[in-house]
Amino acid sequence: MTVLHIPACAALAGSTILGLGTLGVSLPAEAALVANYQFQNTLSSAVPAAPDLAPFAMGSFAPETIGGTPTFVYNFGQQQGLSLNTSGLISDNYTIAALFKFNQTSSYRKIFDFKNLTTDNGLYLDSGRLNFYDEKSGGPTVAAGTFLEAVLTRDDSTSLVSAYLNGVPVFTFTDTSSLGVVSAAQLLNIFQDDNTTSGGESSSGSVAGIQIFITVLTNAEVANLDLVTPVPGPLPMLSLAAAFGWSRHLRKRLRGSRVSD
Repeated sequence: MTVLHIPACAALAGSTILGLGTLGVSLPAEAALVANYQFQNTLSSAVPAAPDLAPFAMGSFAPETIGGTPTFVYNFGQQQGLSLNTSGLISDNYTIAALFKFNQTSSYRKIFDFKNLTTDNGLYLDSGRLNFYDEKSGGPTVAAGTFLEAVLTRDDSTSLVSAYLNGVPVFTFTDTSSLGVVSAAQLLNIFQDDNTTSGGESSSGSVAGIQIFITVLTNAEVANLDLVTPVPGPLPMLSLAAAFGWSRHLRKRLRGSRVSD
């Protein structure tokens, strides 16, 4: 397995580092995290108000190492992705981030579907490159079996959609047709292909983290996202200062990592 550079920072608002408590200082207050799925043997969010993810077919949880950090991931089969009821969670102004790998990256492989599987539009990997069909594509090519961090933002005031790969902007477009707005069914489908192509444009894979914000993060905030939940074992109770010191050490180690198994 190959792991690309994954940008990282301290725990995000609403997330917990190994029982140290909730640390809400790593992003500005206006960057409101409304759902945080860490896949630590559960499909529930670390932000309690968010609904559980619903699998199309139940996958499995397994240990994984990402950027040198032990964690857990959720493994899913082809066309066995996840669905999220976004009612009351987000509207047409948001940031959605996912840390995952696909086992197949040839042709189109759907990441986010906003139209309840009724259209071909949405965010994909297209031969390993991010693509919002049929508007824009860009960025480097990601190989099969490689963890990547895909982030999509949409600004309701300008209809501007922006896509990021591993913290780096790769393309933008003006979403005049509201392709990136969740349909009236209020379901955001993840790693699940639409019915238009008979579900053929999906991949099996693994996901380590999904985070959803009700605001549009800045480039700097996206670059500092950390979707890896470390599980090196229970830590002794530490002071808040010690916790931040440990977190800084972790993200320094992650930023410098390029691991091959």
